[in-house]
Amino acid sequence: MRSAAGLSITLASCIAIAAAGAAACSRPGSDGGGKVLRLSMIPTTDPGKMVRDSEPLVAYLEKATGARVELTVPLNYAAVVEAFGADKVDVAYFGGFTYVQAHKRFAAQPLVQRERDQAFHSLFITQPDSPISALADLAGKRFAFGDVNSTSGHLMPEYYLRQAHVDPGVIAGAIYTGGHDATALAVANKKADAGALDEAVFDRLTKDGKLDAARLKVFYKTPAFFDYVWAARKGLDPALADAFRKAMLALDAGDPAHKPVLALLQATRYVAADDASYDKLREAATSAGLLK
Repeated sequence: MRSAAGLSITLASCIAIAAAGAAACSRPGSDGGGKVLRLSMIPTTDPGKMVRDSEPLVAYLEKATGARVELTVPLNYAAVVEAFGADKVDVAYFGGFTYVQAHKRFAAQPLVQRERDQAFHSLFITQPDSPISALADLAGKRFAFGDVNSTSGHLMPEYYLRQAHVDPGVIAGAIYTGGHDATALAVANKKADAGALDEAVFDRLTKDGKLDAARLKVFYKTPAFFDYVWAARKGLDPALADAFRKAMLALDAGDPAHKPVLALLQATRYVAADDASYDKLREAATSAGLLK
């Protein structure tokens, strides 16, 4: 599980924001005529690595919006919501659950999402030699979720466990690793018998060789649900919010200059996001007592 202590990352002009417990990066060389766009992302994997890898995104957005972009990645999901509500963040990359929290508490305005986020899935994994082959087999086993505020690492996996009437002790006794990558490692290292995580993170970890796919097996894939979304704070200058939205929608997989950005974001293209799409997540969060 990740610590709640602060993290400092050095990348060109990166700075540490200790109060937010976040890895951060800005590019002061691009003054954007004085305009600043403050972005934040939930930490789906290691926050420092996310910041380092996000330089192509920051550079693209600065060019497309004309603003100086400051990007932060806190150490947990809740910190993004709180910073958003305190007007320390202009546009945030939320998971579905953190988005519905931010929308209810702070009137977050959905902007765009990857096309794949309209039909997202969680994967349930275990060891290759495990007798677990279905959700019912989890009774009496040690189960791992990611961050408590994660859509694909907790909310929807728990929802489908309840829908399948799995032994309630599986949920009650579950551990929370703090992140998708940590869940995968917990299962691979037999710290947990099984766990649930984001399908995109699993794909990236195995593709990049950070996780040996031979050490894990996927035994269940959830039905599709809406997940990640970029959203703006209610008081953001509409022109700046629109510039961000148009920049993301303009990303084209056929443009060589855009490929590094899309690869970083594990996207083929972006589409407009709509708040009503998250009603099922609201239902799942409310039924689990996580959204009041």
